[in-house]
Amino acid sequence: MHLSPTDQKRISDFYVDALKEYGANDARSVQWMDSHTQNIRFEVFAQSIDLRNKKILDVGCGLGDLYLFLKNKTIPVEYTGIDIIPEFIEEAKIKYPGATFLTQDIFDVTEKYDVVLASGSLNFKVEHNDTYYKDMIKRMYELSSEALIFNMLNSATHRNDATYAAYSPHEISDFCKTLSDNVHIMVDYLPHDFTVCMYK
Repeated sequence: MHLSPTDQKRISDFYVDALKEYGANDARSVQWMDSHTQNIRFEVFAQSIDLRNKKILDVGCGLGDLYLFLKNKTIPVEYTGIDIIPEFIEEAKIKYPGATFLTQDIFDVTEKYDVVLASGSLNFKVEHNDTYYKDMIKRMYELSSEALIFNMLNSATHRNDATYAAYSPHEISDFCKTLSDNVHIMVDYLPHDFTVCMYK
């Protein structure tokens, strides 16, 4: 399943406008509140699995901030970041020439990775978002040989509106358990988020 042209334009406008306003070195350009909360999410990822020397795919990589986080933590990885926003990818390539960045949709990826990660990539409200994001979770899990780790907005504490898609952790957990026998959910690190770890 691919995004409709309407949703593709909505997402592009949403993020490119922020990039123009805040520039390539600000977490607000990828619609996070600040780099502190962004890094808390990354820390949850890093604590969920040993990423050292793993081949990882960062889905919806934005400006490549996860790569910088791992580099600063001296966690060596073979990193590939993909995003459907070409402007993000061009900036990320300039910022981090040691990583691989591609303008690509997750449903067009065929290569497998040890670990697939997605931070903030399932937050934007799109047409048929329940089906779309569950299909996206399934595809990301298929592409991982060890684990898929992603976060979503928690409907208990975050609004679910025309822009943002928020979900019940229990609902997402139940769905993920149809794909994996080893699913772990974390809800206690930021007020509006939860993180799902699906292990092979």
